[in-house]
Amino acid sequence: MKKLALVLVLGLSTMACKAQVKVATVPQQPVVEPEPAPPPPMEPQMGEQISLPDQIEFETAEARIKQTPKTLASLEQLADVMRKNPKITRLRIEGHTDNRGKAKQNDRLSKARAEAVAQWLTQHDVAANRMVTFGFGASKPLVPNDSDAHRAQNPRTEYYVDEVEGKKIDPTTKVASGSPSSGGRTTN
Repeated sequence: MKKLALVLVLGLSTMACKAQVKVATVPQQPVVEPEPAPPPPMEPQMGEQISLPDQIEFETAEARIKQTPKTLASLEQLADVMRKNPKITRLRIEGHTDNRGKAKQNDRLSKARAEAVAQWLTQHDVAANRMVTFGFGASKPLVPNDSDAHRAQNPRTEYYVDEVEGKKIDPTTKVASGSPSSGGRTTN
């Protein structure tokens, strides 16, 4: 009887001791790899053209910069390139027009537009002595001035690295051949 009582007690105690343990599992979040660092900015190369997403727009037949979001974004991007690349010691800003109007008027207008860009950059923390402006008028069209659609492509400003760390580009590779003015200032 003692054995039966002991078996009963042990049996009941094992049934009562079957406690269940619940282990909460925390769902694991996927391991996020850090983004690789962006490549270092390319060293500016002499003669290299700086491309902007959009052309800087001017009022018709004037050197006044239009205050459109696209134009302002392009100007800010150009200023940012200059601020982030102090090795660029001279930026060449070239102005171009289509062939409508008189040649001398187009030469003056293209020069004045290049100077307007230089002035804007100067007002946005780019030193004036880091820029030189040229006006080419209608002498360097992108496409022939033989239709309204083509003429619309030719008025533009272009930007070239003219000097890196005080070293000028080799004259045999120089693109510009107009009359320069220093620092975006008008010279007569």
